Amino acid sequence: MSTIFIHRGGLLAIITASLMAAAPAPAVAPLVNATLEPSQIALGESAQLTITSSGNPMDTPKLPKVPGLELRIVGQSQRIQFINGRTLASTSLIVSVTPQTVGIFTIPDVAPNSEPLVLRVTAPGGLSSKSPGAGAPGMGGSASNGIRMVADGAAFVRLVLPKRDVYVGESVPVDIEVGLRDGFAKPNALPTLVGGDFTLNNLTHQPEQTPRAVDGRPYMVLTWHSVVAAVKPGKFSLSVESPLTVRIRTAPQRDSMIEDMLGDPFRQNIFGASITKDITATSMPSELTVLELPVEGRPPNFSGAVGSFKIAGDISSHGAAVGDPLTLRMHVTGSGNFDRVDSTMLEHLDRWKTYPPKSSFKASDALGLKGEKIFEQPLIASEPGTHTLPGLAFSYFDPGTHRYETVRDAPLDVTISPSLADGSLKSPGPAGTAPSAGSTATASSNTGLRPDHAATEAGVSTLVPPYLQLRFLGIPSLLALTIAGGWLGLRRHASDSSTPQRGRRRGASKDINRVLKDMETAARAGDTAAFFNLARPALETRRGGEDGDTRRFLALADEANYAGLRPTHEEFARWMQFMREALQRGEPSSGKSS
Repeated sequence: MSTIFIHRGGLLAIITASLMAAAPAPAVAPLVNATLEPSQIALGESAQLTITSSGNPMDTPKLPKVPGLELRIVGQSQRIQFINGRTLASTSLIVSVTPQTVGIFTIPDVAPNSEPLVLRVTAPGGLSSKSPGAGAPGMGGSASNGIRMVADGAAFVRLVLPKRDVYVGESVPVDIEVGLRDGFAKPNALPTLVGGDFTLNNLTHQPEQTPRAVDGRPYMVLTWHSVVAAVKPGKFSLSVESPLTVRIRTAPQRDSMIEDMLGDPFRQNIFGASITKDITATSMPSELTVLELPVEGRPPNFSGAVGSFKIAGDISSHGAAVGDPLTLRMHVTGSGNFDRVDSTMLEHLDRWKTYPPKSSFKASDALGLKGEKIFEQPLIASEPGTHTLPGLAFSYFDPGTHRYETVRDAPLDVTISPSLADGSLKSPGPAGTAPSAGSTATASSNTGLRPDHAATEAGVSTLVPPYLQLRFLGIPSLLALTIAGGWLGLRRHASDSSTPQRGRRRGASKDINRVLKDMETAARAGDTAAFFNLARPALETRRGGEDGDTRRFLALADEANYAGLRPTHEEFARWMQFMREALQRGEPSSGKSS
């Protein structure tokens, strides 16, 4: 016996005609029967109804309508058998049966003269057969938590919720499953939550990939893990959606049934005409009840934390001096909405100065649902002695026990010693006596902390920094002029030894003009220090001796450099005339300099 699987198109007609012509006996009379496997499933799973016709090809039958059941044709196959020289053709029609509620259903009129088929549907988690065609393990659930196929079974989106009653602010882990049939669908973006009554937090960017069979078809299921939280109480319908690109067949369903039996996407593309389309697949809605946090028994320090937590406290040191900073820490561990985990720590304590605490969080899972949050509060003791810090407390609402819980930590003892700075200022003699010279020396050599105040200094007449004052600016200017003067002297010596007398005079005249020009610039700017720093080396290199006017001029230069002299424009003019005459003649002038 041999079996041949072919398409229902023209090739089937040619092969069938040839075989019937060569057959020595007529075809077997049509015989129709139906089977349902399994006969008992859980709500959310699907059973497989197979209608087989032996003999002449079977026309697509009209499926019966059964309240509470969805019957959908998912495949069709044909085969030809050769038995003892005779030809026997058979056609099988595969129908998916999906229940919408729990109960016992009867499927009548499937095959002529056949008994009605009975399907038993149990609640999720009940016993169900796992034969081929039934939903795979893990795919069961209620109707609101089940599977909704899109694009002729190319994909589905499913939201998995662990509970249906939550509290406002409670973080609930969820799984988002997107099933993709190979060659028929691919994702375009991350799935998102529908509606604004919930927040979807910490969605994993890389989903888990698991092959799974649903309704007898292979799917690659992408699973994202996330956390949802409700923002207000009430009853809501929660669903997710995912943008997809799917391949939709354009041929009539009856002519393209064989594509479901081929399995290979390459052969499906050859035998079936299709187009690609961008769609948004949405999961079946999940009913969720959000409860308001109770008012009764709510602690005063409750900040909105919902979950299960523990605390532990410690301090950076159990001994310190007055004025030394300490750090008080509170560790909050557990699972829940850590974004609402807050603490005022220690508000106000006598003999302590406190500062606002800082917090940090370290997650122990990918969703940020579990981890540790640490609060750090700086403290400074103002008096010596043994101090007891009261035990830290933290309040939260536990959805497991449906009541508020407050956890506490043991008090902490801290020994505060006198400040070293205070001890260094006290006299070792009797009270009321002045410290001796020896005690002063001891206090000055003490290496401890000193009082936090500025030392009293003499008053100043200006707030200009010293490095910007004229007496300090003259120092680098004087050094620059000295270097320049030395360089000019070397140039003059080299010129005198290698050029005629006229060339030496011409070079000297240029130097005089350059110095006078720089002095005029300093005079116009009112820069006394620069003016006299240019004049002094010029007089020393040009004059033959010092007279009274020259000495008075040099005394003015010293006064300008060290006493901050501020001359008037008329005085600058007289000094320029004096320098011009002295430098041009190469000897001191007899005119007055001041």
